[in-house]
Amino acid sequence: MSNHSIGRNTLWNAAAQLAPVASAAIALPFLARGLGEERLGILLLVWTVVSLASTLDFGVGRALTQMIAARRGSGTLSELNSIFRTGVWLSGLIGLSAGALVLATASWITSSIPDVTSWVSEARASLLLVGLGLPFLLLSNTFRATLDGLEQFQLSARVRIPVGILTFIVPLAMLPFTKRVDLAVAGLLTIRCAGSLVLGFVVSRLLSASSTNSNNTLQPLKELLHLGGWVSVSNLASIILVYADRFLIASLVSVAAVAHYTTASEIVTRLLLVPIAVAAVWFPALARAHQRVDDAERSHLNERGVRLVTIVTLPVLILLVAMADPILRLWVGSEIADPGAPVLQWLSLGVFMNALAQIPFATLHARARPDAPAILHLIELPLYLTLLWWALPTFGLVGAAMAWTARAGFDFLGLLILTTRLESN
Repeated sequence: MSNHSIGRNTLWNAAAQLAPVASAAIALPFLARGLGEERLGILLLVWTVVSLASTLDFGVGRALTQMIAARRGSGTLSELNSIFRTGVWLSGLIGLSAGALVLATASWITSSIPDVTSWVSEARASLLLVGLGLPFLLLSNTFRATLDGLEQFQLSARVRIPVGILTFIVPLAMLPFTKRVDLAVAGLLTIRCAGSLVLGFVVSRLLSASSTNSNNTLQPLKELLHLGGWVSVSNLASIILVYADRFLIASLVSVAAVAHYTTASEIVTRLLLVPIAVAAVWFPALARAHQRVDDAERSHLNERGVRLVTIVTLPVLILLVAMADPILRLWVGSEIADPGAPVLQWLSLGVFMNALAQIPFATLHARARPDAPAILHLIELPLYLTLLWWALPTFGLVGAAMAWTARAGFDFLGLLILTTRLESN
């Protein structure tokens, strides 16, 4: 893949990642005033489900990208079609099952809310809408994963960018007409479902030239389940590794301390969107290079990936470390800046190592070895929780940031060692 091509793909993918974040930043202040705290909370919970859809598919999307990218050069179009159809059926089944579970438990989940609360019926209706939308959300992830495997990042981004922008703009545009959060949720999910259908149409057009239909779904299904299973283990462990600090701070320190810590954390961890976008572009390219047994290209891609991530993230992180206190004072005031500035400085170091880790992580997945990072994450989990349990009461919020940074460093070194050992074999 040429420098021009990989750079263009990275820009398109980064734009698609950042579009919903930019939309939310613009719309949330107005939505907060228009909907109120409770209704906005419901809308943000739905948005969280939408954002986590890629981790709810049991790793099918990630496995699909690897399988399609690895077979692009050597496989037939009918083979790619077979893999794609198997992925669609599998993710559709998962989506229907998850949706049915939400529909069945919606009343029970909202039963703890007093009926006198004015928005309880809206919360229940919002959950029902989520249940209906989940199959489309998971299918959207499958279609996007297929386009990633085909390295059609520009086509994918041309759909995802307007969908990401409209995700919050549509509920905002509805405010003059209604304050009901279930209608805002309906607008948000309608945009996401429409985007899913468009992505499905794009993929179907790309793969429609197949003149023969392969009925071999058993082998792709076995491979999808094997790869996806390990990805799921890694995803679940990663969620705990990323968010455990906030829950422990709430239980061991105070809820107010969570706000001090999370404000600093949210500022710096958002920078990971760019390295993640870079790694998403590198992933299928590395899978193709591995399939061709092209060691020189793999090595070149790895070096370029690490170099690009460093160039993009390091200057910003140095600025955050140097200007942590004035940045927080300007943005959220001295009440959060005083305890939050050292947290921001420590987390900046951790985020840099986490950013660098995206390339070896993508390399292991590209080599069809998602078991390696999954096992590493399972090893990290008790070590990190033990360190966090000790550091938080001992050093306060700074201790939590130090533990998170130490975990990020351990993760990066572990992934680097695993990648080096695999590359040398």
